[in-house]
Amino acid sequence: MASLFSFCDLNGDGKLTQQEWESRMKLFSQGENALMAVRPGKGDITHSNVAWKQTRGLPYVPSPLFYRGLVYLVKDGGMVSCFDAKTGKPHYEQERIGDTSSYYSSPVAADGKIFMVSVSGRVTVFNAGEKASVIARTTLGERCVATPAIVDDTLYYRTANHLWAFGKPKKK
Repeated sequence: MASLFSFCDLNGDGKLTQQEWESRMKLFSQGENALMAVRPGKGDITHSNVAWKQTRGLPYVPSPLFYRGLVYLVKDGGMVSCFDAKTGKPHYEQERIGDTSSYYSSPVAADGKIFMVSVSGRVTVFNAGEKASVIARTTLGERCVATPAIVDDTLYYRTANHLWAFGKPKKK
């Protein structure tokens, strides 16, 4: 609340006037949650260089994932969306394939697969591509809010009490 108050207190006097409040509420009402692709340019390109824009299926916390020409999103409820990065064409939108709890961790990709983990520690793995095809599910058994890390052939998950490492068996 303190940061919201500071944002609204335009003159920094520790008091909130009706004019300050109305000014900020007008700004908030103009806000829009959107995912968009913007072509580079010079000057004010606010409207002229928007290649495409999506307003459905957007996550609360996780960052989008760009992988092999597609953009993947996961939002609370295990809802996954996939858009063509060049055109914005949806391949699927808000398809429920993951755990129905919250998602703070961003999805990651490797070896043609997308990995996502819910706050409750449920991992869902699905094939990258224009169809959401789940290939594995497992649970880590505890809270997970960190985005997984990939190093070489190993996928690392940091949960509330453990660091998990999953990888391909080493050849002798």
